[in-house]
Amino acid sequence: MNKKSMRDPDFLNAIIENVGAPVIVLDHEGRIYRFNAACEKLSGFTFAEVEGKFPWDIFLPAEDADTVRAAAFVAHVNNPQTALNQYTNRWRAKSGDYRLIEWSNTLLRDSQDKVEFMISVGTDITERKQIEEDLRHSEERMRLVLNATNDGIWDWNPITHEDYLSPRWKEIVGYQEDELPSIDSVFFELIHPDDKASVVQAITNHFEKHAPYRVEMRLRHKNGSYRWVLSRGEAVRDADGKAVRMVGSITDITDLKQAEENLKVLNEQLETRVKQRTAEMTAARDEAERANRAKSAFLSRMSHELRTPMNAILGFSQLLEYESLPPHQLAYVQEIHRAGDYLLELINELLDLARIESGKMVVVSQPVNLAAALNTATEITQPLMNAKQIHLINQCSTDESVLADPTRLRQILVNLLSNAAKYNLSDGHINISCHDQNNGFLRLCVTDTGLGIPPEKQAYLFKPFERLGAEFTAVEGTGIGLALSKQLTELMGGQVGFNSTLGEGSTFWIELPLTAEAANTEKPIQQDKAINTGKPQQTVLYIEDNAANLRLVEAMLRQQSHLKLISATHGEFGLELARRYKPQVILLDIHLPGMDGYQVLEALKTDPITRDIPVIALSADAMSIDIDRGLQAGFIQYLTKPVKMDVLHETIARYL
Repeated sequence: MNKKSMRDPDFLNAIIENVGAPVIVLDHEGRIYRFNAACEKLSGFTFAEVEGKFPWDIFLPAEDADTVRAAAFVAHVNNPQTALNQYTNRWRAKSGDYRLIEWSNTLLRDSQDKVEFMISVGTDITERKQIEEDLRHSEERMRLVLNATNDGIWDWNPITHEDYLSPRWKEIVGYQEDELPSIDSVFFELIHPDDKASVVQAITNHFEKHAPYRVEMRLRHKNGSYRWVLSRGEAVRDADGKAVRMVGSITDITDLKQAEENLKVLNEQLETRVKQRTAEMTAARDEAERANRAKSAFLSRMSHELRTPMNAILGFSQLLEYESLPPHQLAYVQEIHRAGDYLLELINELLDLARIESGKMVVVSQPVNLAAALNTATEITQPLMNAKQIHLINQCSTDESVLADPTRLRQILVNLLSNAAKYNLSDGHINISCHDQNNGFLRLCVTDTGLGIPPEKQAYLFKPFERLGAEFTAVEGTGIGLALSKQLTELMGGQVGFNSTLGEGSTFWIELPLTAEAANTEKPIQQDKAINTGKPQQTVLYIEDNAANLRLVEAMLRQQSHLKLISATHGEFGLELARRYKPQVILLDIHLPGMDGYQVLEALKTDPITRDIPVIALSADAMSIDIDRGLQAGFIQYLTKPVKMDVLHETIARYL
């Protein structure tokens, strides 16, 4: 084939038309000279529509037209050395869609070596570029995911023993990307000797039993230290289920492991501290219990030691009041009696306060008629009001019952009324009122017309032994009553409060729970004189080691002509007298030489001769725990010293 046949137009046209790729031929001016069928299919234009036109005006977006014309055509014609033989651009189809075409250019010259035609053969790379772009995005996403998870990737062929360790995998153990050969033995050499067996077992279980592969191990760092990693993976299996590949990741959990270790140490330290603190608290509790027991024992001893002489003081002063004394001597005795009562009240309040502070105070709440309790308290405090010519106005006509301990409620009411009288002005007033609070509580108010309480002193009002300056006046008191009343009220589920205006007076109030249950009405206290029933003479045995107490009871019972007293100063002799005389009633002290009162009581109850004789305890042990113990032991009644003569007479008469 000669050169002329190669340039034959028919020959060239045949080649151009039968090439599967788009072919476009431009003349020396850059106009379209040929446009094959593949170009027509790609662009949607026919050759007739584009013949003689510039391709960059038809197929290229405006922003690319000048660049392509200059770089791809003009450069080829004018300066082939700088021309682009291959380039890629966007081709706009007749539909407006764009395709990405990669072009290769060839020049045809005439006999004078001038460019006559430029043949451009295109390859549509739109789909390929999209795939490449998608792959790039996928790889970018994977890179971002791996960076975000901070995991290292591994890919292992257990058949060829080749592996791939990602840069991050190597970075975790301190190596560069180009370090560590791609063979699995290197990986196994990095595993801590103590972890290797468990790793191999986990792989075996995954391959053979399809168990999940998840194992924690230590890998040796390049610096010789070990890093904790969590390794996870999944096997790729062939048609027979044999593992032919395994892909996974490792996560650096060294910091987590260190935190766990630190937490473990902290927990151990905390456990040790808890044990130490528990031991300290146990020791403190034991010490507190010991101190409480010692305090209770001290209170019991103090109660006994204080009440024993008070029994003589009050008892003999009661007896003297029955004697025919000259008026001035009777006044002396009454003053002794009054002072003794005050001292006994002080002793009782001090002991009550100590019981509350040590948690030994017990209150038994039951329905109490408030009006009846108030009447009793009024009778007790009336002499104090009369002495100062104070007018009492009782507006509390309610028939409501409250839940309270009757004895403690009377104690609180007496305290509030006596304070209202003591700190009132002569010829003043005391107003008592009751108010339903509409919340299940009843409020009782005691209002006086005294001097009131200065605002700066009111915060100290319910503190024990605080008298707010009254200690420098003639008004008697200890500063215990209000503090005790507050704590007793709170023990009964109520509350105490006050308001006071300087120069006008004060109102103290208590609130107690209301109850719909009926209450037993309290009987007014009676100061009975000697009782002479006219009964035949009956025997009372008194076992007591204190001579003064013996003389006192002997004198008190002398007021009862039908009673004959026999006595013993120790338990053994008392048992002998009980068997010999079979008395109708036995009075028994607790603290006796030799056998104590409880041992004597047990002996009396086990002896057929004496077991049915009523035994009344008469003791200076006046703590509630002492009284409870005595009643549980079998005493039919428990009287505390100092004993009032009328109470002693009535108690004995009850069991004759």
